[in-house]
Amino acid sequence: MELVLPSKGSIVYRHQSGDKKFRRFTNRLNSFVIFLYRINFLPLFGVGKKLIILKTVGRKTGKIRRRPVLHKILYTNKMTLYCARGKNADWLKNIFAAENQVIKIQKGFRRMLVKATLVEPEEEKYKHLIYWCEKFKDAKNLFGYDKEEHGDIFETEEFMKLVRMLEFIQLEPI
Repeated sequence: MELVLPSKGSIVYRHQSGDKKFRRFTNRLNSFVIFLYRINFLPLFGVGKKLIILKTVGRKTGKIRRRPVLHKILYTNKMTLYCARGKNADWLKNIFAAENQVIKIQKGFRRMLVKATLVEPEEEKYKHLIYWCEKFKDAKNLFGYDKEEHGDIFETEEFMKLVRMLEFIQLEPI
């Protein structure tokens, strides 16, 4: 069996394939999650450990935009986000259209200002993705990689294709 990353059931695959039903579903789900997060219902149950709310200013309209995003703290000891749609994601474009890339986030009950930086060299993105796949179990749902099933595939061309597809953003508190 040939390995194809991201695999068909993964979230990255659905974002990259342009599935309109999936995008509509995630937009509706995001608005529901944002509402529950803003009234401090979800942080009561510990959702702030995995999700943050990005608060950016739209680059075209100037309106405030909120987006729930999964985050992890990797070996750099900074909050790291991944972007499944690559540089085509609107929230990513809004972050880097902002002055000095300073944005507001809500992590649990805390709100703070952070500075966003894009993880730029491909080697650094490669290290981030390897760390994510080795340390966290959600890599199976996100990227389609299962350690027990696929083994060590970090040197393959499919894995490098996945590295080129994704964007990683690091957030530092100001």
